Amino acid sequence: MERLVGVFGDEPLYWIERLDDDDALADVELGFSDVAAHPYQALVRATVDVLAAVPGVTGVWHEDREVVLVRAPGVAPAQLADAVDRFWLDALQRTSPDPAYGDEVGAPDLTRAWNPAPVGVDDRVPRLADALRLPPSRRRMWTYASCGAVATVGGLALATTSGGSSGVVPLVLGVANLGMGLHIAMQRRGPAR
Repeated sequence: MERLVGVFGDEPLYWIERLDDDDALADVELGFSDVAAHPYQALVRATVDVLAAVPGVTGVWHEDREVVLVRAPGVAPAQLADAVDRFWLDALQRTSPDPAYGDEVGAPDLTRAWNPAPVGVDDRVPRLADALRLPPSRRRMWTYASCGAVATVGGLALATTSGGSSGVVPLVLGVANLGMGLHIAMQRRGPAR
């Protein structure tokens, strides 16, 4: 099973598979791509400690530069992969490639350019931050304005009638939507992008 595809271009960062040999010392093999293992040797070595801390793991050893073997009877490879994903996603943001490797081949420096999505987040589902960066379209402007107007009128109606509700929540949401619609209108009126 390949994990963290896209971190180093089209090549996966690593792959993890259960070994079927019952006589083997290891249950799971974790193989790192050359693009990851060479410039980030320190992270591969640190992965051994991360895997050793996973509950159910009885042994971890660094077999080769690109290979880590794990003795973890009863532990699913996906659970080990999740621990590796969390560690690498965090560590890549604050780790520079090995300078010796960069002089020879030109290692990718991911500390500045890569901003990963959290593990388990479906990339096909748009995030709120991406939606707010959409260009100011007429449709978005009128959607915010009309929804804001309806909520504001509803909030004012609730606030002015006697009864149980003060109308604060719809009034606040309506004013916020009207403000967003006005903001988009002002963006549209500015210089063309």
